[in-house]
Parts: sequence; C-alpha cells; structure tokens
Amino acid sequence: MRLQTIEDGLRAAMSDMTRTERQLASHMLGNFPRSVLGSVAEIAQAAGVSAPTVVRLVRKIGYSGYPEFRAAVHEEMGERLASPIAKHEKWADLEPADHTLNRFAASIIDNLSQTFSQQDIRTFDTVAEILADKSRPVHLIGGRLTHSVANYFATALHVMRKDITLLSGMPNTWPPTLLEMSPRSVLVVFDIRRYEPSIQQFVEMARLQGAEIILLTDTWVSPVAQHSQHILTSRVEVPSAWDSIVPIVGLVEALLSAIQASNWDDTRARLDQMESFYDHMRLFRPSR
Repeated sequence: MRLQTIEDGLRAAMSDMTRTERQLASHMLGNFPRSVLGSVAEIAQAAGVSAPTVVRLVRKIGYSGYPEFRAAVHEEMGERLASPIAKHEKWADLEPADHTLNRFAASIIDNLSQTFSQQDIRTFDTVAEILADKSRPVHLIGGRLTHSVANYFATALHVMRKDITLLSGMPNTWPPTLLEMSPRSVLVVFDIRRYEPSIQQFVEMARLQGAEIILLTDTWVSPVAQHSQHILTSRVEVPSAWDSIVPIVGLVEALLSAIQASNWDDTRARLDQMESFYDHMRLFRPSR
C-alpha cells in the first residue's frame, strides 16, 4: 500500500535526481495534477526533457512504469475531490487505537509538522516580502471553509499596513474589485478540496488584470495553481469527514510573524494608535 502522495514521492526523491530529472519533477510539482495527465511525450515536451527521462523518473519514485504512475494519478484525483461522506467512510473502517481526541490530536500535530518541514523557504520568504510591501494593495479571498482563514489573515494584516481588502463570499460583489486590480495588486487565495470553480474563475480574471497570485492550498493542489506565481501547501487530511484548516492557520501565523518582523517600527506605531482608539471607545475591558 502506497502511504505517500505522488507529490511527496517527488519531493522525497529530489536529492537523488539528475539535473534533468529535477527539472521534470519541478515542472510536475508546479502544476500538479495537470502537469502529469498527458502522455509520456506530452509531459516530456512540456517540461523540456526527453521521454526516457519521464520513464526513469516515475520508476525512481516507486512505480513499475508510466501506466502504473498514470493510474495512481487518477486515484489521487478521486481523493482530492472526495465529499465529506466519502472522507468519513475512509476513516470509519479504521479501528481507533485510543480515544478519538488523542487520535485526532496526533493527526493534527503530524500535519503541522509536515506542513512546516516541507515548505520551500525561498517561496515563504518571497510571499512574506510581497505582503510586507506597503506600496502594493492586497486582496484576499477564501472558499466556503477557508473564508474564515482569509478573514483572520486580513484582520491581522490590516493592523500592520493599509490597502487590505477581504472579498466577501458572494461572487456578485467581486467584479468591482477586479476594476481596481493592476500589476501592483496582490491576490491571496485560499482554496482546498473541494475546489470552487467560482474562485478559479475570479483568479483567472484577476490575472488578466495583472494581479500577482499567492495560493495557499492543500497537498492535492487547487486548479488555481496554474494561474499562481507563489504556492504554499498544507496537509489537511484528518480522521474526520472534514479537512482540517489548522495547518493553514499555522502557516498564516508564521507569515504574520515574518511580516511583522520586517515592518516592526511601522507596525508598532499602528498598534499604539489603534490601542488608543480602543481605549477611547472602551471596546475592551482594561487589563489589570
């Protein structure tokens, strides 16, 4: 039984790959699963490598050949579109070794650990730098389950800088935002399975306006990736009918820490002024 995803296998084998194999693996990871859905010749051409390189690579990550690899891709595509009922059925057959709370906690901790350890540090730093650039307006959008994460991120970013816009969950309110977008604009997108076509359509239109796209998604990778310049993935699968957003929130908080560190003087000044507003309006109970 194969315990890791195809993407995990590609990342794990990177250190043992030749230069052309790494080139192919990077292409596959950059737009998965679309990048692996064609024939051997089509994948080789798109990645700029030879057909034998494709065959060597799939064998290097544990497949007997391209047909077995292709079958595994289609199986994972079924997983990424799984409904809550299907996900529950998958876990329901497992006999719990201990209490549900402990089993769930172990899964969350493992997801957090793998999410952070598998990040590309250069991508993370680039995203933090872009979001810290106060000359660039930032828009954020999330799906049915991730809108709350986008809301949290927008609220915290607004403390540090201006020009932060959170899009609502109603698509009919999005076109006016598109009018304001330009090549200086940044769009932060949260999209995990089951991926939402309306978000993909909005991102496509934002790209036509020149916006730079930052995608926070799961390990199966949202179709939005094909329009994104920067992709951060999180492990979200837990023994539940619902995927977990905890690792994505952890990644958001790590970004907030990096952005705060790069702009601390300005952030502190904004915090001081905001706290004075809170005190004047008596919104919170005074600390003792």
